[in-house]
Amino acid sequence: MNEFFKFDQDGDDLWPQYEAECQGCDTWGPVDDIGLCEDCAGKLERDMIRQRDWACSALAFGCPKDKLEDLRNEVINKYGEQLELIAEEKPTRNRSKKKRRGTRRSNRKKR
Repeated sequence: MNEFFKFDQDGDDLWPQYEAECQGCDTWGPVDDIGLCEDCAGKLERDMIRQRDWACSALAFGCPKDKLEDLRNEVINKYGEQLELIAEEKPTRNRSKKKRRGTRRSNRKKR
């Protein structure tokens, strides 16, 4: 086995942890399969629950559908409503740029 990977003593670890730079906080240490340290993985999990992204949340996987909102409320009560790791989407502006009336050179000639 490659010494780069570290498995639990039990051998139950489905996703081995390895040493690398965390994609969330840029610290060097053990990361999971998506490149996040333990703290950032927890933040991502909570953010997915806050956004009701049940399909991507490991905690919501085994949770009954009628208890998902209770899980979300519990996360919000304990950690707050603000996202911790995922950047919030900024609304896009649909304003069109103002068209200039003629070119600057042609405007000078008219004076």
